[in-house]
Amino acid sequence: MATVSIRTRDKDSLARFLGWFSLGLGTAQLVAPRQLCRLVGASGDGTSRRVMRLLGAREVTQGLGILTRPRPTAWVRSRVAGDGLDLALLALTAVKNRKVRTLFAIANVAAVTAPDVYESRYLGRRRGEPRKAMLVRKAVTINRPREEVERAWAAATELREVLRADAQVSFADAPGNRGTELAVELVEAPPAGDLGAAVLKLAGNDLATELADDLRRFKQLVETGEIARSDGTPAGHLLAQHLKQRPARPLEEAAR
Repeated sequence: MATVSIRTRDKDSLARFLGWFSLGLGTAQLVAPRQLCRLVGASGDGTSRRVMRLLGAREVTQGLGILTRPRPTAWVRSRVAGDGLDLALLALTAVKNRKVRTLFAIANVAAVTAPDVYESRYLGRRRGEPRKAMLVRKAVTINRPREEVERAWAAATELREVLRADAQVSFADAPGNRGTELAVELVEAPPAGDLGAAVLKLAGNDLATELADDLRRFKQLVETGEIARSDGTPAGHLLAQHLKQRPARPLEEAAR
């Protein structure tokens, strides 16, 4: 099963990385402020711990803004401003404590500032209505002649009804006389942007995963005349079930 994502939106992979980075760093600052204070050479008590928590709240807010907005220009720019604040606070800490670990922290913040500045300039050049959708293409090779696959697809009314109205289906001869390549393209714009997409994917409810399962079952049906099933997978093999697996247990325990 092949998947190809074509960028049709303004937010690129760097912006998504910065969003997840902010969310992860901010969570750490909120959960373990004392440890992070000591990591950068601060005392970890009193004011230092409170400031670290405030910085963590800022990072979490910025991360959520970047991940949920189709063109998060203002949020990325706020990261640049936050980098400047972080560098200033670290400089004060370095003057006060004179620790090598503080200089190391300054170097790390400076390294992150560069992509922040680059991405803010990139998004700042974008014009017009923000584009938030991704074109996802999934393809499967079916070991049957093209005419037979096309007839089977025309008869699969339930599967075709599941697809969105904007989905496009194409058929092509597979290389090496290996049958037919069936490809489906659809535009996906999940709610809450990348954050919503991650939640849906973890739950196995995203359209890409569901489409992959549908095409895999269609391939089995065309090639063998039936969908492979077992007592453990009565609905057939599903990608979404992989996220819900648990250690094997005796049948008597599983039935309780």
